Amino acid sequence: MSGTRDAFLVQSLFATARGTGGMRISREASAWLSAWLMETKPGLAQHQGFLAKLQELGERARGTGSGGVLRLEDLVAAVGQAELDAACPGCTAWPPPAGLEMEAPLEDAVFGQIVFALARGAGNARLSLDACAWFHDRYAAWLTATKLELGASPLEVWGTMGNGFLSRFKAIGEGVRSVTGVSSVSSVSNTEISLQELQASAWEVEAESPCSYCPIEPGVQDEDAFGWNAGLSSRSLRVELPA
Repeated sequence: MSGTRDAFLVQSLFATARGTGGMRISREASAWLSAWLMETKPGLAQHQGFLAKLQELGERARGTGSGGVLRLEDLVAAVGQAELDAACPGCTAWPPPAGLEMEAPLEDAVFGQIVFALARGAGNARLSLDACAWFHDRYAAWLTATKLELGASPLEVWGTMGNGFLSRFKAIGEGVRSVTGVSSVSSVSNTEISLQELQASAWEVEAESPCSYCPIEPGVQDEDAFGWNAGLSSRSLRVELPA
């Protein structure tokens, strides 16, 4: 499993996304948010009320955003206002260094978009820390691993296939609501998604929406479960997701 810091990053991104009420996030804004969160002291992972503050941050950003997409300028404005309104003893100094969005690697920016897509499907449900750790383990590795028979990683084909990939992560979030037996977005505000519920939904979506870049058999826990970089065979079908 991922370390606490990786799980905390996923949980923080997810909480922010919940606050936006289903908005997508631009690549630039996602890069900035990831870099800003990673500069926050690790101890904040256990800080009571921090995730609620991030959800509030998302709500503020939703109020200034437009077109259903969270832009960099809207995110920075919302964070700045939140920092000024409530002092946080563990937060970094405000304002942060200029060009913070340039510090995050491309894979971090794209992974942030993935978490936002998952949250968009899950509605108001929260994500447990162990579910966050599993999600990071499975999909952060998937994003950058090159599948031998294809000669490229999902990150390298994101420009043409990214929208299709994101639709599947949204479907995982939607599946969680089905797994938990809750169909209404408004009724899941106090529901926490467990590791088992997230896994069940993820494996179902992977099985029903196979593509050349999808992980192999859902739930396989081999050392190289994706069949990449070690020459393992893959059963994934040759069905491309739409761009």
